[in-house]
Amino acid sequence: MPADLSERLFATYYPSLVRRSDRAGQARTRERLLAQSEGVTLEIGAGSGANLRWYPKAVTELVLADPSPYMLDHVRSELASVAEWPGSGIVSLADAGFPSLPFDDASYDSIVTTYVLCSIADVPSALEEIARVLKPGGRLLFLEHVRAADGSVLGWVQDLLQRPHRLIADGCRPNRRTEELLRDSSLTVAWLERGEQPSAAPTVRPTIMGVAVR
Repeated sequence: MPADLSERLFATYYPSLVRRSDRAGQARTRERLLAQSEGVTLEIGAGSGANLRWYPKAVTELVLADPSPYMLDHVRSELASVAEWPGSGIVSLADAGFPSLPFDDASYDSIVTTYVLCSIADVPSALEEIARVLKPGGRLLFLEHVRAADGSVLGWVQDLLQRPHRLIADGCRPNRRTEELLRDSSLTVAWLERGEQPSAAPTVRPTIMGVAVR
């Protein structure tokens, strides 16, 4: 499947999957995670804009970045539908993503990724880019689906299906070992909680949520 076609297809059905999961309880998870954001904040892979309404007043400036023009259209629609943004500062959009973020070193107090690292080709390099643009002491807030435990049937199925899954989900890998990649990076994992993405396909159900500090 051509890359642009996969991107278009994913952008077409992804928002409905997000809404279904949020109604089943994922919205509370987003709220818990994003309550820890503050100051100048960058969300990488803003997707359908599902996080927007959960940013707290402590966020003084929010940059919503995504490399997909189709996803940025969703973000614009979500911005228009939110009567009053809960944060205290301005919101801007950026056509940006990995491998290279077009932001200055040490620019952000908080960076947010939710269901993003699964689709990045080179996660170690992406995490170093995140560390570069975070201020010293700045925090990455992450919520990601991950590979199931070694030896599990689900982990075997995720490995088996990862190639076709990437084709229909714009590069998303259901078997990504994101926790290990985070712990091997220059960031320090300060808090990590395992869970499940509600109302999701079994292959993308296991999750980790947490905070990693520069």
